[in-house]
Amino acid sequence: MKRKDPSVRAQAIDNAFAAAASAHQNGDHATAKRLYRKVLKMQPHHVQALRLSAALAHESGDFNKVEGFLNAAVRHSAVDDSGALEDLGLLYIQSGRQEKAESLLRRAIEIKPDSLPALSRLGSALLTCGRGSESVEVFRRAQKLEPANSEIGYGLAHALLESKNFEDAVLASDNALDLRPDDPAILTIKGVALHQLERLEEAEEVLARSTELNTEDANSLLHLGRVRLQRDNFQGAISAFEQAAILAPDLATVHSQLANAHAAKGSPEVAVELCNKFLQQNPMSAALVLVKALALRDAGKNDEADILLGQNTLVRAQQITAPSRYGNLEKFNSALEKMVREHPSLARTHTNRATRHGVQTGSLSVDPSAEMQVLLNLINGEVKRMLTELRTLNSGDHPWIQGAPSRWSMNSWAVVLSDQGHQLSHIHPEAWMSAVYYVATPEDGMGESHGEDGWLELGRPSDQLYAKMETPVRSIQPTPGTLVIFPSYTFHRTKPFTSKGQRISISFDIFAT
Repeated sequence: MKRKDPSVRAQAIDNAFAAAASAHQNGDHATAKRLYRKVLKMQPHHVQALRLSAALAHESGDFNKVEGFLNAAVRHSAVDDSGALEDLGLLYIQSGRQEKAESLLRRAIEIKPDSLPALSRLGSALLTCGRGSESVEVFRRAQKLEPANSEIGYGLAHALLESKNFEDAVLASDNALDLRPDDPAILTIKGVALHQLERLEEAEEVLARSTELNTEDANSLLHLGRVRLQRDNFQGAISAFEQAAILAPDLATVHSQLANAHAAKGSPEVAVELCNKFLQQNPMSAALVLVKALALRDAGKNDEADILLGQNTLVRAQQITAPSRYGNLEKFNSALEKMVREHPSLARTHTNRATRHGVQTGSLSVDPSAEMQVLLNLINGEVKRMLTELRTLNSGDHPWIQGAPSRWSMNSWAVVLSDQGHQLSHIHPEAWMSAVYYVATPEDGMGESHGEDGWLELGRPSDQLYAKMETPVRSIQPTPGTLVIFPSYTFHRTKPFTSKGQRISISFDIFAT
């Protein structure tokens, strides 16, 4: 049988692809899909047909096919073609697979260093991973290529905010606003940065403008309420939080702030009532349990408050038993310390607004090392044991115990603090239970002769929450091998210490699934 002339076949492919692209552009997705399929039948490695088939599948919500098409496009792209890498990188960003996105986008930038889409998407991926400083570098590089690109300007301002460069975040926001003066998202970034700089009057003005331009943004209203609260404009804060609660009725942070504002106004009973109303439907809302406890103390109901806070009943501190395969705790902790220090993510700066003079790893929950898997299994066992004990304690009215999960997942990360290292008081509102395991402490700067330097302190609220009455606090010495488990709504901080050595801990958040 006589073969078709290659030039005729090539022309047929070109014609089919042109017709498919035209149909796609005109919104005739059925025809476009059929013709892309025809092109790929004739030429399975047609990269543009693969990329546009992926775009078509994305528009129809078929994300499994999107990934399949784009993976094929990446495999068959020319070595100097970055387009498919950029597309697949974006898909991974959208689906929460930031590390995969980073790898692909860095490959794309190696091929095409001046690719704005690749740089912008890489900056976004790094930002989502909590690597604000690296994200800033990427967005600055992109901005040099196209200074008038407002999306890049927004990305840079956002990255500067998340990396705690608040002065620069204000400047970057102003530059972006020169291009888009009425962009509420940029205004919000500027307002939040101004708030962090304690420029409260300016912050309120900017955030009020943002909420005027976008009346459906609960996040901007939340920030506006916080600024007003700090300015002692209690009714104004309540108004902003109430609007946010209408827009985001299931967002615990909004309701906790609303209750907190009522407490600050001098109405702790109203605050307790608001907390109870939300907790009836959402018993595991850590922030609401905490605000309720603070309001109860302000209302003179210390016993009820102390039961909720659970400093003596719900916080556990214990020395673990050395896993049998390691023989003793010293060997086990030595293996964990080596794993943390050699972990590739430790070299990156992960954004954590609570940590000062320290670094943090990325997630260790999927770390394949034997010592980390042993520790994760140990923590799971302790969580099971604590759950059993809690159920015997439950009188039926403690929302946190009521919300104890039968199934859970876990996230983990390590924190390495150096000289003057400490953590500001904070909570983990998205989790149910939290824990910390101490791997190593410095030989100098901590211990009996240094008071409570470097100790874990639980119970002291941050300045963002109102508490007329002082809350009880508990301090725990972080000796190697000590495991502390506590409700995720418990405020906790690390006290500063002075040392030539380092303090290494591994933290855990337990989430209901």
